[in-house]
Amino acid sequence: MRHSGVGFALGLLLTASPVWAAMTEKHSGVLVAVDPTQQTITIEEMGPWHGPSTSPVRRVFRLASATKIAVAERTEDGNLGWPWAFTERSLGPLGLRAGDHVTVMTEQEGRRADVVRVEVVRPSSGTE
Repeated sequence: MRHSGVGFALGLLLTASPVWAAMTEKHSGVLVAVDPTQQTITIEEMGPWHGPSTSPVRRVFRLASATKIAVAERTEDGNLGWPWAFTERSLGPLGLRAGDHVTVMTEQEGRRADVVRVEVVRPSSGTE
């Protein structure tokens, strides 16, 4: 009976480990730099508030060829018949610009974090 309990625990650990292997993280902030030669983007992300001395943290992410970049915009037509809803369109890395509000989604593989997706929202263009 004792061996079956240990075997069950070991089996549970082995089936759960692939879930731990690929963890996703989201980082949101303002894009401050795009380096097309290094294929990196730098954002300033505001972390937890620790009082008046809290300041944004700079984070650098390396884009991969498989990274999806999309910009969300309000359009008069909207999405699925909803006027002024957000629609999404694909954007290349050269379309990114400083001042964009971005959410960077990464998947952690060991010590390396791969950027899977970058969602971009631009400051208001006066269409609202």
